[in-house]
Amino acid sequence: MGIVIKHSAWNFGITGAGFLLGAVNVLLLATTYLDDEYYGLWGYVLSMAFLLFPLMSFGIHNTIVKNFAHFKTKKEKDIFLTQMLFWPLLIIIPFFVLLYFNQDQARLFISRENQITGDFLWTIPLIAVFQGYFEIFYAWSKVHMKTIGGNFLKEVFYRLSATVMLILVATQIITQVQFIYSLVLIYALRAFLMKIVAYRIYYPKWRWGKLLATKELITYSLFMIIAGSVGTAMLDLDKGMLNQFNEIENIAYYNVAIFIAAVIAVPARGMAQVLHPLVASYYAANNTTDLEKLYKRSSLNLSIVSGFLLLIIVCNVNEFYKLLEPEFSIAIPVVYLISLVKFSESLLGSNNAILYNTNLYRVTLWMGLCLVLVAVGLNIWLIPIYGLVGAAIATCVAYLSYSLAKVLYVYHRLYIHPWTPQTWKSLLIVIVGVLLFVFWDFSLNVYLNIALKSILITAYYILAILKGKVSYELTGLYQKYRIK
Repeated sequence: MGIVIKHSAWNFGITGAGFLLGAVNVLLLATTYLDDEYYGLWGYVLSMAFLLFPLMSFGIHNTIVKNFAHFKTKKEKDIFLTQMLFWPLLIIIPFFVLLYFNQDQARLFISRENQITGDFLWTIPLIAVFQGYFEIFYAWSKVHMKTIGGNFLKEVFYRLSATVMLILVATQIITQVQFIYSLVLIYALRAFLMKIVAYRIYYPKWRWGKLLATKELITYSLFMIIAGSVGTAMLDLDKGMLNQFNEIENIAYYNVAIFIAAVIAVPARGMAQVLHPLVASYYAANNTTDLEKLYKRSSLNLSIVSGFLLLIIVCNVNEFYKLLEPEFSIAIPVVYLISLVKFSESLLGSNNAILYNTNLYRVTLWMGLCLVLVAVGLNIWLIPIYGLVGAAIATCVAYLSYSLAKVLYVYHRLYIHPWTPQTWKSLLIVIVGVLLFVFWDFSLNVYLNIALKSILITAYYILAILKGKVSYELTGLYQKYRIK
């Protein structure tokens, strides 16, 4: 677990820095210098691109992580990596040809409720392609246990570039239309830089030859296209559905709520970069003992760190929204619902890594397809009735059901689950903290209120975790730095 803690700490810091930049972009610059229409368009374009990118990547980023350890010689690795770069073109080229000849119909479909979305049709697949190749080169780095550089490009580079572009909008050097198009350039540059990082870690000799178990590799990649789309759909489908039923300004309000809640998933995102290659290596070596330990410890430590972030966000959400324009407050219930979704990711620990990087991956297709259908049905039913909150309810129900199904399936097949008595203890500490602080506000300036309340929450949480001896890793880190 030591390498997990070390890499996770670095990745947590990088991801945290990225979210701070994101906060500047989402809560300050974008709300000030972008019209609500273009703010909503920004969220819509990226959401649709993320839904599309597993198809554009042919699922190769998952295929590399799962299968790289099976190739032992340099020649085998070089043939494998060479072909992994070209397989996505088998989908990308036909897709773009098909879209070119049917672009009018595609524009009409996505602009049914909001005309502006049709004008930016081509930005969506282009961003998806660059996102796909970024993830492929990032996986190239992950299998060599080099995750920090890629994580910086993923979490910080994009948001820093967006900050620069928003400042250019603010100073009227570029227009809001040009800002949307600049997203394509940002994702293209990020993919190119990730390619350089990956080649510096391992530069293959370009080889063509027969791959071992080619049929299995293709089957796995096809499954990962669907599984990856399902995972993305759980949190991005709702924005696409909102575009079909509501004014695009509502996506802007929804996007802010999603961003606030997404902070809870920062630790899970940081740890995931190293969990996937570790799980793949453990499974390849048939090391079920370490696989189970990783499963339980990742769940426990993530639930502790994410639980603290959940407390800070849920107990201060009303104060946070006083810093924004009043119309944004319509999405406060969305923050509560999506916070629950994000916290559930942490409670699962390395569950996704186990499903994607073992022979259990096939079930993710069928479970995912069923739950996407449920999510679509719930969105169609609830959005016209409850608007933004309806979309959040649909996402919450679908995602929590999907999470529970994944845990039960892993337990059914491998007889392991992510939870220990310490996990339940950490969950109890979080629940008690919410009950203690969520309704308690000081009659002070909003900034002082947030600061004082956060200090009290932090003191309560650290004391409860340390006194309860919930995690020996975190307790050990505390003791180590206290001695220093």
